[in-house]
Amino acid sequence: MGVSFLELGAGAGVPSWTAMCCGARVVCTDQPDANRFRCIAECVERNWRNIKQAALKNGQSEANDYRVHGQQTKCCPYLWGTSINEVTEALNDRGEERFDVIVAADCVYMPWLHNELLDSINMLMSERGVALLPFALHGNTDDDDVWRIITRAMEKGFTVDTLTKAQLTPQGQGMDPKQGLVHTVRLTKT
Repeated sequence: MGVSFLELGAGAGVPSWTAMCCGARVVCTDQPDANRFRCIAECVERNWRNIKQAALKNGQSEANDYRVHGQQTKCCPYLWGTSINEVTEALNDRGEERFDVIVAADCVYMPWLHNELLDSINMLMSERGVALLPFALHGNTDDDDVWRIITRAMEKGFTVDTLTKAQLTPQGQGMDPKQGLVHTVRLTKT
């Protein structure tokens, strides 16, 4: 509990809400779009209420770490590759702390943004942190271009591990099987 957790390209924010329920100090980011952030902020509030209700139902005290950190969950707009000040200040008012865990779920299918994504991870991850990049091959671009995230990460000095892939079931009707096969790349600093 109390691990600092950052989600890049959150979309619906499922990894953020999971981390929030596990007691992490969460910052959830996505592109600066008013409608997107209204939805993300609503998800923060709904998940916070659910955590609070579950804790009270289970007889947990007000000082429970899950509730303390859950209440501090923040969301903020962030474009990859730009200044990290707003993101780090969302974690800590002084903006000095970096993140223990970074997740960019389903973000590497856009190879034209790999460098910006990796630069952001490098700037935002603590020296002993880990970044997880789970993704599927969408078919929107050449698969080899998507897999170049590994080479690009190594060129930027990251240690790269490819974790065991998992097939999501059931696949959608007419869905290419590769679109439901989730790969995960793990990055650490060398």
